[in-house]
Amino acid sequence: MSESSSLKRRQFLSGLMKLLVFIGLVFVSIPFISSFSSNDISDKQAEPSHWIIKYPLAELVHGQVTVLNWSAGNVWVYARTAKDIKALQNKNAVLLRDALSKYSDQPENLQNNVRSMNENFFVFIPNENKRNCQVSLTDSEENVVFSEPCFNAKYDAAGRIFKNTGHKDQQNLAVPEHVIEDGILKVGVWIPKRSRY
Repeated sequence: MSESSSLKRRQFLSGLMKLLVFIGLVFVSIPFISSFSSNDISDKQAEPSHWIIKYPLAELVHGQVTVLNWSAGNVWVYARTAKDIKALQNKNAVLLRDALSKYSDQPENLQNNVRSMNENFFVFIPNENKRNCQVSLTDSEENVVFSEPCFNAKYDAAGRIFKNTGHKDQQNLAVPEHVIEDGILKVGVWIPKRSRY
């Protein structure tokens, strides 16, 4: 093989390698660049395809849970009773581990004492955060609406965990983004993640 053909081949392979590296950098940079796009709740609510579950509130029965199939598993909707709403208004903050939901997973606009768009309904992910155990509806104790069998954690009607129950790393039940418009519950895909205590 002559020196000139060897030089041409090296130049060709060098150019090809540079092209492949450039293409690779473009693909690697796409997620980085897209992370600069807005994550505002108002921007997300404006997107027509954002809401993946739509359910009429008229079909909910007070004191019962309705299970909705969701892309990440199930979402439960608990139709609160008058007793539940009264208990939430009493602000039993001293009994709750994270009464203000500062360390819980929910959209910021739902960081209130009912953790919902409407005090009559609680929309939540029915699994606790430590071992993913599913909660169940209970009426065994005053103000306790949900409990789970893995660590015996107990939650109020807003999914807030009671002190001295469950594992120390358990948080309030997660709440997905949702809105209520014209009697229709719309559940989205986004759940903000917050650091633990």
